[in-house]
Amino acid sequence: MSRSHHRANRRQRKKMHLGEFQELGFMVDAKLASGQDEAQRDSLLYRFLLEAVEANGLAFGGGMNSDFSGFVVSGKAYGKVEEQHRELVRAWLESQSALQQVQVGELRDAWYGWG
Repeated sequence: MSRSHHRANRRQRKKMHLGEFQELGFMVDAKLASGQDEAQRDSLLYRFLLEAVEANGLAFGGGMNSDFSGFVVSGKAYGKVEEQHRELVRAWLESQSALQQVQVGELRDAWYGWG
C-alpha cells in the first residue's frame, strides 16, 4: 500500500475500496464444446449463475458466445472472495462436459488489479 493509502481515513478507504474495504475477485475462462446450441448455452449459463455463483454469495460479470468468460466477485458490497470460492467455482466448471480448457485466475483486486 502506498503512503497515501496510510493517510486515508476510514471513509476515504471505503470510497476508494482500499485497506479493509478492498474487494477481490477472479477471472474465469473456458471453451465451449462443439455442438452446443443456443438453448444449451443459455441453460449452462443459467445453471452456473444459480449453482456456482448465487449459491455461494457471489456475483458474475461476463457471458458466453463461442467461449465462456467473466469475472467473479462477492455478491455483497465490500464482501470477501476467498480461495475456497475459487475452488468451488473451478470444481463446478470442470464438472460440466460442455466446457473445456477451464481456467480460473488468481485472486486479484477487483478495482485496481488490472494494471
